[in-house]
Amino acid sequence: MADDPPNPSLSSVTQPGTTSVPPPPNLKARIKESYDAIAPVYNHWTLMHRAHRMNYTTRLIQFLQADRRRNGHHHQQPTGGGEGDNENTENTETNDPDAPPRSGLAGTPIPSLAGMHALEVGCGSGVPVLEILLAKDMDIIGVDLSATQLALARAHFPEQTAKCQAVWAEKDMMELRYPPDEFGVVVGLYSLIHLPREEQTVFLHRVVRWLKPGGMVLINFAKGEMEGDVIEKWLGLEKGWMYWSGWGEDKMMQVIRELGLEVLLQETTGDATDPEFVWVIARKN
Repeated sequence: MADDPPNPSLSSVTQPGTTSVPPPPNLKARIKESYDAIAPVYNHWTLMHRAHRMNYTTRLIQFLQADRRRNGHHHQQPTGGGEGDNENTENTETNDPDAPPRSGLAGTPIPSLAGMHALEVGCGSGVPVLEILLAKDMDIIGVDLSATQLALARAHFPEQTAKCQAVWAEKDMMELRYPPDEFGVVVGLYSLIHLPREEQTVFLHRVVRWLKPGGMVLINFAKGEMEGDVIEKWLGLEKGWMYWSGWGEDKMMQVIRELGLEVLLQETTGDATDPEFVWVIARKN
């Protein structure tokens, strides 16, 4: 039996072993090469740590549904078979004080998000974020530098890919061009941190332009400031060269607010093995 893959961690982002350097001219090519090579180990890490991604993607869905309810979108296509089907109704009781506000009585139909246009940058294999969005019948575009990851994404979602509900693009996110008001949702988890800091700011300006009024963005970034850190063997792998940068929480939140986005959620996660990350859901009004 083959050995299990090593237990990966993002702790290298903030612990010794990293070197502060300016971004190399071939930064994106090197990141692509690394993610192609380390895909199995990185995806193993993603599966082990999917709880945060699933939690905040679900929170995003709840905010979107709450907005649609307030705006009068009360109709959802039945997903089951009759009067006894409870999948289209919402239990308004919750013990989560951070949950988005919910209105209406128990049994109120959950507003449909079908057909909403969503973009995820750094989508990897599409699990779990795009898996959740596709389950809500959204139309998605998944963007990643790694051809290996996108091949896995196509394999995970063959039916949605065949009918173009899921479209995949092997690109640097900074090369993306979309018209204004194109998306209801933009997601970037553990992806903006691979851009030089100045590019992160530029990219967020573009996101605001791409979002429809009322559209939402879900991103995360390292809590601490990093001018530009490199580790040669991330996850202990020979081909694990990796680069991160970040403005830190205060400056990044300033950028987000100066763009006119309304911050709906701002939370920090972290544990003994992984660095603190700030998770943000914000709305374009």
